[in-house]
Amino acid sequence: MGPCGGGGGNARDVDMRGVDRVVKVALRHGATVDAVSVLYDRGGREEWTDLWGGPGGGLAEICLGPGEHFTGVEGRCGEFDGGGFVVRSLTFVTNLRAYGPYGARVEEEDEEGVPFALPAAGGRILGFHARSGRYLDAIGTYVKVDQHQH
Repeated sequence: MGPCGGGGGNARDVDMRGVDRVVKVALRHGATVDAVSVLYDRGGREEWTDLWGGPGGGLAEICLGPGEHFTGVEGRCGEFDGGGFVVRSLTFVTNLRAYGPYGARVEEEDEEGVPFALPAAGGRILGFHARSGRYLDAIGTYVKVDQHQH
């Protein structure tokens, strides 16, 4: 689903074949979401993506427990730093709790901030794709819907 956000930066993607789950998400954030990097479990081996975005902001990490998975991502996007349309804030929702928001606080945002939501709609988020340059321009998700046999 997505990506949600602006059209700047370069497309960032990951080959999702063999990926079992997201283990950890690292974010750089301050007045906006500067960057994101994802640690995947691929067949028992852990692999980090590149840092999607720039080096600004402080570091935050979301470490998922063994039975925990992402069920949605919510955020706001808007203009930042001279007019680029970027992801201003992100909240990650799991089957157990919510993490965030990371980036701009709602009261700091101008009226231009556009909310977005990427729900997994009964499935789970297996991974992410994005656009990034100096900041995280846009983010999208890969969703796996588990087929239950009755």
